Amino acid sequence: MSEDDALVDEFFSEVNDKYYPQVLEGIEMLEGGNVSEGIEILSRPLHTIKGVTGFMTGFEYASGFTHKVEDFLKKVQSGGVEQSPDNITLLSRAVNMIFQVVEQLKEDGVPDETEPNEVLEKIAEASGSGGGDEALAFDGVDTEEKNGALVLRIKDARVHFAAQRDLLTSAILKAEPGSKVLLDLSRVLTFNSAAWDTVVSYSEVFDIAAAGLCPACKEVFFSWGFDNNIPLYPDEESYFKSMSD
Repeated sequence: MSEDDALVDEFFSEVNDKYYPQVLEGIEMLEGGNVSEGIEILSRPLHTIKGVTGFMTGFEYASGFTHKVEDFLKKVQSGGVEQSPDNITLLSRAVNMIFQVVEQLKEDGVPDETEPNEVLEKIAEASGSGGGDEALAFDGVDTEEKNGALVLRIKDARVHFAAQRDLLTSAILKAEPGSKVLLDLSRVLTFNSAAWDTVVSYSEVFDIAAAGLCPACKEVFFSWGFDNNIPLYPDEESYFKSMSD
């Protein structure tokens, strides 16, 4: 059995024994009117599924779909999307669709995107995404291979939106699993908790560190406990010096 096959088997064992029972509990909470607790329960398995499928060959589509559902969940949680019965029903359907997608990828190797795309269109409509802030052009991420690490230099002054997190995810995935990745935030003024969540979701697969945080970025970084997963350095120079010491 190859390492990829072993990873897939282990993942589906976790899905059946752990993640799906958690999701059923969360959906039951949602549909019973306990939205806050339901979302809290759902957020943990979705976050894990998004990260793990991103590194399973052939399951990248599931990771991207889960990422969009997770964004919708966070908007419902924060009040950015109304917690109406229709939106709660849509959220439940979208969460269940994740498991349909991963099962289909396992069985057929390719997704049937018809129903997932319908769900994503409804999510976009419910979220009011017809352009607006998330349609802005972003400067993105510069990447450089340097001294055995992939350095990601974030060029946007403020990292708040899903489109920016998608760019960040694409940049991280340029590295080989297990390799060193340095996030240089020296140009960034604010980097929100959702962006840090994205970074942390890949920290079990990559050796990720961060450098150059301004005071506002540090406040979010430490207050949310992201320092438990991501080591922090004053700047790039100190990071590479620590590697040579």
